[in-house]
Amino acid sequence: MEKQGSRALLAAVIGMGVLLFIGSLALVGVLVHRMMHPVPAPTVVAGPVTAPPVAASANAAGDLVLDEAPGTHVQAVTARPDGLLVVVLTGGGADRVVVWDPSGRRIVARLVLARP
Repeated sequence: MEKQGSRALLAAVIGMGVLLFIGSLALVGVLVHRMMHPVPAPTVVAGPVTAPPVAASANAAGDLVLDEAPGTHVQAVTARPDGLLVVVLTGGGADRVVVWDPSGRRIVARLVLARP
């Protein structure tokens, strides 16, 4: 009885060793392939993004006024490399993401994330 158990254990150890060896070879192969065939870096568009403006109004002082529901507040603001600001708005209904062009004083895009 002990011989069958030890033979099964020996077969399992040898099988796992073979699997480890094959896995190591595959990992080295992937690393060598990625070193030999690098992916070029993504290119950045140098010009400004052009998109049709979304309805927003400017008051007499030239400030941009968004028509948002009461209770809306800014959750986050992120500056993009092209000069646009991405503003996340919450409260007052569904969450929204607004892309704002401060230099052009206009809203470039608006995304509604979920309905309440």
